Parts: sequence; C-alpha cells; structure tokens
Amino acid sequence: MSGNARRLADELAQRLGHRGVRSEIFDAHGIALVGIWSVGVTVWCEWERGQWRFRWSLSDGSGTGRWEYTVCPCSAMEMAAQRIESLCLERFRQMHGAGGLGTRHRPYAGEGGRA
Repeated sequence: MSGNARRLADELAQRLGHRGVRSEIFDAHGIALVGIWSVGVTVWCEWERGQWRFRWSLSDGSGTGRWEYTVCPCSAMEMAAQRIESLCLERFRQMHGAGGLGTRHRPYAGEGGRA
C-alpha cells in the first residue's frame, strides 16, 4: 500500500511543479509526505476510512497553539493542487509581503524563498 502513497505524492508534486511550486517527497511506513519547505507546508498522503487522502495544516499553531488541518481526497488531485498552491502563496505573502510577486515569478517555489 505504501507504493500507492508514493505514487499519489509524486503525482501531486508534479501538478504543483506545473504551477511553479517546488516540493520534495519522502515516504515510509505506508504514508508519503510532500514538503514545500520554503513556506513550511507539509502534505501527508495517507489511507483513511477506506480512501487515499491528502492532509495538510492550514495554520502554523502560533496563534492558539492548536494546529488546524484540512483534507482532500486524492481522487480530487487538481482541487488539492489548487488549494495547496493558494496556501503557499498566502504563506509567502505573510512571510515576505506581496510586493513584486507576479504570476510568472514565484519565490515561494524556491526562487528566493526560505530554504
């Protein structure tokens, strides 16, 4: 089953890459992670309640100390990629401000964002 997690994580990373979002993949013990380190986003690909799903944090826990998560079924891959891209853009703007961020130049994709 872990091969499925890796395959789905690879597909998500590829779709994010087409959107200008650079990521790295790690897999072990039946789950796979897609890490977008420049903005501190980690997406889990996991089997839950009879289906594969992506899960990621919407917050960094700094305000209340509580983390908020959301999920999206892996069968809705394009929707997941859109939502994750939007979160990355939001996090980048929080970290660096919106000045100079255009649609063709995406520093949160590794072109000057935090390493």
